[in-house]
Amino acid sequence: MSLSAFKLTATDLIPYGQALKRPECVWIDGEGVWASDARGGVCRVHADREPQLLGTGIADPNGFSRCPDGSFVVAGLSDGRLYQITADGQTRVLLEGIDGSPLGAINYACADGPHRIWASVMTRHLPWVPALQSRKADGYILRIDSDRALAQIVADGLDLTNEVKVSPDGRHLYAVETLGGRLVRFPIGSDGSLGAKERIGPESLGRGALPDGLTFDPAGNIWVTIISQNAIHVIDRDGTAHVVYSDMNAAAVQAIACAVEQRTGTLDHLLACAEVAGPLRLPTSLAFGGPDGRTAFVGSVGLAHLVTFRVPAALW
Repeated sequence: MSLSAFKLTATDLIPYGQALKRPECVWIDGEGVWASDARGGVCRVHADREPQLLGTGIADPNGFSRCPDGSFVVAGLSDGRLYQITADGQTRVLLEGIDGSPLGAINYACADGPHRIWASVMTRHLPWVPALQSRKADGYILRIDSDRALAQIVADGLDLTNEVKVSPDGRHLYAVETLGGRLVRFPIGSDGSLGAKERIGPESLGRGALPDGLTFDPAGNIWVTIISQNAIHVIDRDGTAHVVYSDMNAAAVQAIACAVEQRTGTLDHLLACAEVAGPLRLPTSLAFGGPDGRTAFVGSVGLAHLVTFRVPAALW
């Protein structure tokens, strides 16, 4: 089977977990499946019982990842702070400003080994919604070094920066530009600097297609959540984008496409995209897990559970 032939239907998408609060980001490791949770931290998600909350006091926990020491680094979307949650649930602020200014709408925190964190900031606006009405792309990426006291802006001028992740070979930092409708990457220098931005895949993933999260599979393909179209895309190693699943509210997507082009967007434009009958609403994050690594777990801001689907062995 080829990627171009792989399609999902609504019946392929299976709920996982229960009683989650805004599970925007999903992370999988040897201890299980984790999701961000609006009650103030991250939670371990179980298939058949209530989730276990870890951490407290974070306003809209958003993108997160886990460090080698077992702690989590978490972006507080609504309060503009980067947090650490230790393995026993202690929560502390790691960073709340840069160069004497607030961070802005921090979106995702990517732990890169024990000594470095990459963090994406959607916009210097807090809350982030006014960025939908500005033609100035002011998203950026931070590098926070080992002592976590030294933070530096290493890329700027991004159009609503969303998830950022290091490639499996460690050579590039990939980023989602949501309002740009594209994925980009930066070469990582030996000194931790980032090189020139390079586009990955098409110039645009489609009119009204707003990408949110990305992840890599073992074959080198990049899976992308499209929040506005309740969709999953995959960009293959040749840079070709394939639509795996889509459940669009056509009128809402048309409206948000016009709003992005004219920079007149509001939160209501995005929320209207969730008005569909299907099982996936406003997907934001994707991670692979399960015994064979071929179960995809999808996080969202429109559901109270995760959604899973299976990837055939023939694709990898």
